[in-house]
Amino acid sequence: MYLATSYEDILNEDILLFDKATPSDKYRNALLQKYKSKLLINRNLNRSLISFQANKTEPFYRWFKFKEGFSTAFVKYILDSFGKPFGGQTILDPFSGIGTTMTTSIENGFNAIGIELLSPGILATKARIAAKKVDLNKLKEHINNLFNIDFENRNVPKQFYFQHLTITQGAFSNKTEIAIANACYYINTHCNDDDVRILLRFAISSILEDVSFTRKDGQYLRWDYRAGRMLKSKFDKGVIYSFKARLKEKLEIITTDIESFNKNILSSTYYKLIQGSCLNKLHEIGSSTIDMVITSPPYCNRYDYTRTYALELAFDGVDNKKIKTLRQTLLSATVENKSKIYELEKFYASINKTDTFKEVLASFYDQLALKEVIRNLYFHKDELNNKNIPNMVANYFLEMSFVIREISRVLKPGGKVIMVNDNVRYNGDEIPVDLILSEIAEASGLNTDVIWVLEKGKGNSSQQMGTHGRKELRKCIYVWSK
Repeated sequence: MYLATSYEDILNEDILLFDKATPSDKYRNALLQKYKSKLLINRNLNRSLISFQANKTEPFYRWFKFKEGFSTAFVKYILDSFGKPFGGQTILDPFSGIGTTMTTSIENGFNAIGIELLSPGILATKARIAAKKVDLNKLKEHINNLFNIDFENRNVPKQFYFQHLTITQGAFSNKTEIAIANACYYINTHCNDDDVRILLRFAISSILEDVSFTRKDGQYLRWDYRAGRMLKSKFDKGVIYSFKARLKEKLEIITTDIESFNKNILSSTYYKLIQGSCLNKLHEIGSSTIDMVITSPPYCNRYDYTRTYALELAFDGVDNKKIKTLRQTLLSATVENKSKIYELEKFYASINKTDTFKEVLASFYDQLALKEVIRNLYFHKDELNNKNIPNMVANYFLEMSFVIREISRVLKPGGKVIMVNDNVRYNGDEIPVDLILSEIAEASGLNTDVIWVLEKGKGNSSQQMGTHGRKELRKCIYVWSK
């Protein structure tokens, strides 16, 4: 069995071979020199294009608020730059989110595979696909029937009421709780068309924040004073919408957009949506079967999706036990994540790939710049706002090492990987995520073609700005090839 449970244990075993008294940037500087010629500004790309900003006025993106992803226009730019539409090429996104890579690919003549862990992303992706296939007349018929029910009926069976998590308890008024239960009862007992059911459930999921006492704020839900909770300060989120009125408005937007869609585009392409963590689900994809990977993994920035999307997860049936498991299954990017090293070791043994596990681990330990980053974080551990940040950063890169190795395995010779990610900073010290991951990719058999840098980077947080001043971080798109 692997003996070190954390990077701190490894430090105690003196594997890092660094002077423990002196933080350094020697190896990061060397890594920068190695990749300096690959760091090129791409003026065709900007922050709004590779984020949700470019989607705001597009169909579907006005159906659902999801800020953690890139735009359809960005995926189209990549497909136009590197792909061959209607040539049988297959595109993979191992961090599929709400399915932008997957649906944009199939709409432009590519086959597509998406892997996504969280159910709100799965439901959103299914809704995007259902919108291209649904019988619009049947959808309108069910919408009409839905709004003829009594949304104030208190005799709905208990199982159709919103099953709250501890962190969502009290998010709705009693009237809204009853209305949600009546809508769910109708969908489950009267709607036997899969596409219609998916779209109706998605419409409800997409308005939960609007009809609640909460608002997404960073990685948490912020509570309105009208929720009746004990709050440190009075927060007023503004209008809290009526469930029935908001649902009607949302479904009118959805049906209007669907009327403008080209529904024949899906017939010529193959697509597959896989629910689960790409740390093990990538093994379901055959070697050398993927032409291009277009993805954006979670950033190493302490963002917890299970809290941000707690309402949507609860609506999908995730209970308190499941959400704790989900939080640990996510790629390590929060201080609550524990090391997955034992689970990964057992998994690779179960698929008879212990040698691969050992190779990835050995390659991970060879990353000198990464060791330097972790060493510096441990040195300043008492100055960090959370002492588990060093372990979080170490686990993030360890898990990404396994993801990148599997991406290399499934990619065809000559295939491309396009990855969007941000560099991060802790205690004023920048972590060159772009350079470290590119070196890990090269150790996995990939080449670094170019690292596109946006002209305008990302500023550090307000907390760090006060202490360390304003300094832009590189925001990059990595282009690797096999």
